[in-house]
Amino acid sequence: MAARLLPILLGVTFCINVNANYTDPSLGPGQRSQDLLQRLTWEEKIGQMGGIRAAFTSVNGTVRFNRSAFEEIRLKENGQIGYGRQANWAAELLPIMNRLRMEQINSSRLHIPYIIIADSVNGLWFSGGTLFPGTSSMASSWNLPLYEQVIQASRDENMAMGINWVLSPEVDIVKDPRNGRNGEMYGEDSYLVGEFATKYIKTMQEKDERGFYKVATTIKHFVFGTGSGGINRASMAGGLNHILNDLAPPYQKAIKEAQPLSLMASYSAVDGVPMSVNKYLLQNVLQDILGFKGLIMSDANAIELLLNTHKVASSRKDAARKALSAGLKHELKPGGGGLFTELSSMSGDKDVVALVDASVRAFLEIKFATGMFDLPLPTIENMQSTLRNPRHLEINKNITRESIVMLKNDDEFLPRTKSNISATGKIAVVGPYADVINAGNYAPVVLYDPRYGDSFLSSFQKVLGKDNILHAQGTSKILPNYDDDAQQQDEAAIAAAVEKVKEAGLAVVILGSGLGNFMPNTINNDRTDTEGWSHPDLGFPGAQQQLLDAVLDTGVPTILVMSSGQTFPLPNSTFNRCRAIFHSWLAGEYTGSSFVEIFLGETNPSGKLTVTIPEHNGAFPVNYDFLPSDAGGGFGTSLAYDWHWPQLTRKAPLAFGFGLSYTTFSVSSVNVSVSTNAASSNQSVAIQATVSNVGNVSGKEVLQVYFRANYSIIERPVMKLIRFEKLEVDPAEKKIINFDIPIDELGYFVTGDWVVERGNYAFWVGTSSRYEDLRRVELVI
Repeated sequence: MAARLLPILLGVTFCINVNANYTDPSLGPGQRSQDLLQRLTWEEKIGQMGGIRAAFTSVNGTVRFNRSAFEEIRLKENGQIGYGRQANWAAELLPIMNRLRMEQINSSRLHIPYIIIADSVNGLWFSGGTLFPGTSSMASSWNLPLYEQVIQASRDENMAMGINWVLSPEVDIVKDPRNGRNGEMYGEDSYLVGEFATKYIKTMQEKDERGFYKVATTIKHFVFGTGSGGINRASMAGGLNHILNDLAPPYQKAIKEAQPLSLMASYSAVDGVPMSVNKYLLQNVLQDILGFKGLIMSDANAIELLLNTHKVASSRKDAARKALSAGLKHELKPGGGGLFTELSSMSGDKDVVALVDASVRAFLEIKFATGMFDLPLPTIENMQSTLRNPRHLEINKNITRESIVMLKNDDEFLPRTKSNISATGKIAVVGPYADVINAGNYAPVVLYDPRYGDSFLSSFQKVLGKDNILHAQGTSKILPNYDDDAQQQDEAAIAAAVEKVKEAGLAVVILGSGLGNFMPNTINNDRTDTEGWSHPDLGFPGAQQQLLDAVLDTGVPTILVMSSGQTFPLPNSTFNRCRAIFHSWLAGEYTGSSFVEIFLGETNPSGKLTVTIPEHNGAFPVNYDFLPSDAGGGFGTSLAYDWHWPQLTRKAPLAFGFGLSYTTFSVSSVNVSVSTNAASSNQSVAIQATVSNVGNVSGKEVLQVYFRANYSIIERPVMKLIRFEKLEVDPAEKKIINFDIPIDELGYFVTGDWVVERGNYAFWVGTSSRYEDLRRVELVI
């Protein structure tokens, strides 16, 4: 083969005077990566196994680039690169990143480009893009087609910044309400999580007209979610059936239907074995049983934790070799100094050489599959026309409107109209979360940034006029205060808020937890709900409950809005006295304005809980899909009761799937039968139901289907979600909904084998997981 010009980036070409199949875009990623692998030196291979995760820092909002530190890392770790600090703005970052990418191509012996990697939860990791709500918020919409539009917009904005590999989606299951990362997750149900995750991956990894994946995804964290005490890096217990049936179903679905190109192992030690060295779970389970064939990477600094936290490695070299042998193929080490660089001294070890070759080949395949060797660098013009364009902002408004969940509306207190607001007087908007955008720690720094949307307070002021809105923060700080001065400040702040409420005819109290992100600043020190934080107390942090009690004591009609990624128990004294209650979850830039639309009846709320809200601070686990024995009573008379006798019920009222509307829906004519495909002889369960709007306004309802086999080989949950659909129904309108469920989907794992029961099944169809919202039908399969 003759020498070939390598067409790469901005029209620059390099002449490769070798038989270079890797430069031929007509060949597949596998062929190209294998060819390039054979041309790499040992040191070049090791360099591809890490990268420079944080190329830029930020000082007072200004981009800072440390050339000497950058070059020190690049010398040994040069496979991928990341933008770094969230406070930096896209317009400043892109020109610098383009120069760094060109430098890498010019200086690399074989002109191997970086691939840019970033988290993508609320959209762009750094500032300047469309700020969508957090994962917990968008899942509360239960609207998969609308979520697809969100991910399309997010994907296009990432691509406009040259990001072709994201560290998302997170498919961990919300099992412990104390976990500070629950806001990053879709919810407590494995089926719902799998549906959203698969939609994310398919949409991000959609191919362009040349056949390149637009953005590679990283499904994570395998496995995670039940760490001791709700602590992020804590150990997990659990046998194979628990892992495969409770934690792994989203992976099973996504791997089968969407094929994520990479996967991130979790920090946790499972059954005493840290996941970074858990060969059984990463190979026997993940690859052999679940069928994952892509690249497995470490979480940030996870290989180093084997040495200094887990204490299962005796040296950096030992940790690197053990992680490589277990199945890790790429290392994330944001600060540089990755432990995979220690492999450079093991070129004489045949086992290590084979594993390194397999790792580098898998990584290069992602680069080739995403067009890194063939596509031009992103342009400033495309960035300007893509980021925050009108279509993306409208999609953002739509998903936000459907993500807010109404939990109570006493005697149809809402919606209000401007006329009845005028009659009752001013509105007091109070609370420490009233005038911030609480977007979560994977979002840019937007708490008070006017370049993004409006807070709850400013949204009320814009719509109803500043003169009609009274405001007080109500507490001095977010975090609990223990010294006398802080307590006195809180008491004074609460007293000032109460005076505002008494002056008004209506109070809107916005409480929550969170604030800040990974930026080291003063706001960061007030974080109470996010990665690295857990909740020994599920109540509102600081003096917020005292503030709410004081407002309720005034007798002024009060609406409570909760802003966070966590759930808060609502004692009877709170729940019964609030006229309306909402959870807005982690905010986007339109959460405040969307809430005001709901408040005024311009938008009918349609969000549904994807997690169950505990009735009490210690009443968990609280998931709706518990095992029958988890609700067992005690002895004697207590057998008449179930969970936490006699105070609570096992199925909490604010349950998974629950959410109110300004209209009323009815589910009727539920029919279930077995159908057989004439061509394949495969059997399915056919379910039909009628949804009617018996209220006075149009609204959106989520029809949900749950099931359970009456008897099973191993103990199975009391019910499991298996289908849902969100639909809009006008007043007096009826819609017939059909679901087709292949019988194979009714199965579960028993010690690694997939089992589908034959016999009696129960199916429930309705509007939440609460029995009172469901209609039960039986079927023999």
